[in-house]
Amino acid sequence: MTAKAWFENCRGWFPKHDVAALRTGIAAGMLNEQDEYGMTALHLAVASGWVEGVEELLRAKADTETRYHRTGGTPLLTAVQLRENENRDVVVAALVAAGANPDAGNHSGLTPRQWAALGRGKWFAGIPEKPVEMPEPRIQNAEHLADHHYPRFEIPEREERETLKVGTAVNLYVYGPKQEGKQDTVKVRITARRGRRPNVRYTAALETPITETHLPAGTTEVEFGPENVATVYVPRAKR
Repeated sequence: MTAKAWFENCRGWFPKHDVAALRTGIAAGMLNEQDEYGMTALHLAVASGWVEGVEELLRAKADTETRYHRTGGTPLLTAVQLRENENRDVVVAALVAAGANPDAGNHSGLTPRQWAALGRGKWFAGIPEKPVEMPEPRIQNAEHLADHHYPRFEIPEREERETLKVGTAVNLYVYGPKQEGKQDTVKVRITARRGRRPNVRYTAALETPITETHLPAGTTEVEFGPENVATVYVPRAKR
């Protein structure tokens, strides 16, 4: 089974929702594979309200704490935000029974328990509250941001982002726990590149002070690919 077929079986748009195919993928070791957005089969099955698929994946010990790269949310946060007619209560109950953490926050600090406290459900009443567990900061895929926010968010052409030279300064978007004074935009300067197009990888030194970013204290350099580049600080010919 290909990765594409594995994920498409669980998605909410044009899904196959074939349990036999799910078992084939599990046997092939794809249980906790993440797609380019950070979604696992469990997260996708939850998002599509596929109860049978969720239960099958949980029986196979699927990881309940993987994070959607864009928001940092877990499958349980996605589950509590489902509409009632999408098998929400059954999916939430299955995740809770499998040990999913109701105090796992997204990048904004929103947890499943906090969502429930807004009057949307009583799923966690018997579970002792724990400190909020935040996701790791993550360099975002700028192409996904551009798709989501078009036309407000624009990025350079892919060819330019694949041919950047050492010494070029670029912007990356790094989402992490929301804190006063921290910004999503991080300016870095490329110090090394490796690989061939389209699979180029860059190493870069931070130019934005670490105190102003979501990156962990002590970070001095980052690695990324063309898909992460949001802004390039080089002169361009007028079009």
